[in-house]
Amino acid sequence: MTNLVLIAVAALLVTATLCYLFLKRVTYSLLDPVLVLSVFIAFSAPLFAVLCATDLVPWSKFALFVVVLLGYLAGARTAGRKFNRIDFRKRLVDSTADFTRSEIQAILVVAIAFTVLLAGLGMLFGAAGDARQQFGRTFRPLILIHQGLFLLSLVLLLSRKFSFSRAMVWVMATALLAIPFSGKSVLLPVLYWTGLRLFVSERRVTLRTITISAATVVGGVGLMGVLAYGRATLTGVFLLLGYRLWLSGDTYIYAYQLHGLAGLRGHYDVSFIPYMLHPITALFGVRAYERPLGAALASQTRGMDVLTGPNPYLPVLLDFFFPESILAAAVVAFIIGYLVLGLRPLAIALQKYRARFLRLGALVIAVFAPAMGYLDTSQVLITLIGIAGIAGAGMLMDFLVRGSLATIERRPDSSGV
Repeated sequence: MTNLVLIAVAALLVTATLCYLFLKRVTYSLLDPVLVLSVFIAFSAPLFAVLCATDLVPWSKFALFVVVLLGYLAGARTAGRKFNRIDFRKRLVDSTADFTRSEIQAILVVAIAFTVLLAGLGMLFGAAGDARQQFGRTFRPLILIHQGLFLLSLVLLLSRKFSFSRAMVWVMATALLAIPFSGKSVLLPVLYWTGLRLFVSERRVTLRTITISAATVVGGVGLMGVLAYGRATLTGVFLLLGYRLWLSGDTYIYAYQLHGLAGLRGHYDVSFIPYMLHPITALFGVRAYERPLGAALASQTRGMDVLTGPNPYLPVLLDFFFPESILAAAVVAFIIGYLVLGLRPLAIALQKYRARFLRLGALVIAVFAPAMGYLDTSQVLITLIGIAGIAGAGMLMDFLVRGSLATIERRPDSSGV
């Protein structure tokens, strides 16, 4: 038992250290979504290492985990060489300054209206557990609109036209109203927004800030534990949270210990490129699959069709599409890491254009989209689509209202040329 504890602790510390060292160059603070969600990567390693140490899973799979993680982090680090934190802050401040207080309030009202609409539909159709996935599929266009509006609103609330307390009221109102159809995960953006607000204000993230922010999220999750899982005591809530962190690597249980990945081969008929592009092609009626890989693993191991399942972490995803090819997995992981975190320097490059919604949308994508790159790559595209759709609608509205044909032209440089 002592050896297993040491293995788990070592796996946790090494993975957390690697994530921080590689990602700090392309992140803006400790409350950056990319760093916050890397906590789940770090906590997935101890469970996986224990599975291997107890001979439930071969060590070759853990070697694949290490190679894919390093490949992804190396790609992210390479993309980060073009990322400038100071410039990113300035772009965020300038972009929000392009919008008047009344314009921001109008966007916030629309976001609240969509949130209330989806909350009502979520309660009406019982959007919980497996039903939440079916709800998301049925109302996908509205879900995407809401996500884009919500995330864009969070960035607009960084505007200096709003005090911290007034902005926080809007953030909390939107987040709490979204719980009926989004669950406890919607509370994380509150944490992200706090980090962004500190970042644009040029204030450092302190231990006190992290503690208060984390307590807010944990408290919200605890409330969900009481309401949704029947946890009646504080101990029960903390056990639920600890259990969830320990099971961050549940995808490895489904894939390897329960032999779900091997069972899917020959039955899950989809190739790599169509799988990765599914969030885009599905909008046009071209579906690469009926269930994502995580749900397919859950269906395979449970012996029944379900729509929910573990996040298909990148090592499992690449092991399915590139079996027995650790080099191919490493190369693809590098490319994915580079492309996902490359959204941040790309957002800065797009600030040269006039269209304010284009510039704002690019920054919103840069902040939020890369966070799930390793945990569930398809979520990157889903987030990107939602934000891009709202930004595109804003550009169209600006064009119709202002009648400008120069909405996507490049802005003049400092010389006025």
